[in-house]
Amino acid sequence: MTSRDGGCAHPGCDRPPSWCEIHHVIPWEHGGPTALGNLVMLCKAHHRQIHSTDCVVRLRDGIPEFIPPAWTDPEQRPRSRPGTWDLTRAHQGPRIAEFA
Repeated sequence: MTSRDGGCAHPGCDRPPSWCEIHHVIPWEHGGPTALGNLVMLCKAHHRQIHSTDCVVRLRDGIPEFIPPAWTDPEQRPRSRPGTWDLTRAHQGPRIAEFA
């Protein structure tokens, strides 16, 4: 997961893996497996956001995507963090936020 996400997978966040928690996309208590295909790294702030707002995280083709609530983006366009999965680019500086 560290190789894939490189830290908090939320668009615009640059928190390193050591500051992250693991989020089950399909909740563990609802039968979601503790397996790479159901897990994403999130910092504490973004982990709380996922659990307390209408923001949704999903894995699409193995890549974490975030769908903002309708009040933030009426079209609810999925967003992902650019450069996250190309680790050579991920260490070249701050990432650009895509969330409004």
